[in-house]
Amino acid sequence: MTVGARIGAVFMIGLLTGCYSFRGGSVPDHLKTISIATIVDNSGFGDASLREYATETLLQRFRSDNSLQLVDNDGDARLTPVLVKIQDQMINVQQSDLENQRRIVVAFQVEYVDAVKSRQVWKRTFENFDVYDVANATEDRQRAARAAIDRVVDDILLAVVSDW
Repeated sequence: MTVGARIGAVFMIGLLTGCYSFRGGSVPDHLKTISIATIVDNSGFGDASLREYATETLLQRFRSDNSLQLVDNDGDARLTPVLVKIQDQMINVQQSDLENQRRIVVAFQVEYVDAVKSRQVWKRTFENFDVYDVANATEDRQRAARAAIDRVVDDILLAVVSDW
């Protein structure tokens, strides 16, 4: 790639980045607050620290976003997340190869309710994954699970503030 082509590509990426928005809609005017239930872990994975991490990460994302004010109870909107899957999976391995990476998949079923109008906005499952090295499985599995949770939490926030 020539220098001119590289400069042009960088310019176009910068231009497109400035024009792109992650939010397609906005929260309705009648919703000012949101209460988020503590995440229930129905995954059967057996690591309570991941449920705690997911709950704190979800609360922190909503605090940082500021689209809705986070309240403990009786919010104009209610979010009820349930951790339904944490699954450690083998990545496809050829016959002669040794397994060197695995995938951890995380899924949450989330119900979003407009409490002001007493109606369910949506109920859906959010799922994501991350890959980790088997050589350092104990530490990398935890890191991968948290990375997958971070992605799911971002998807949940985006769905709440833009799916109207």
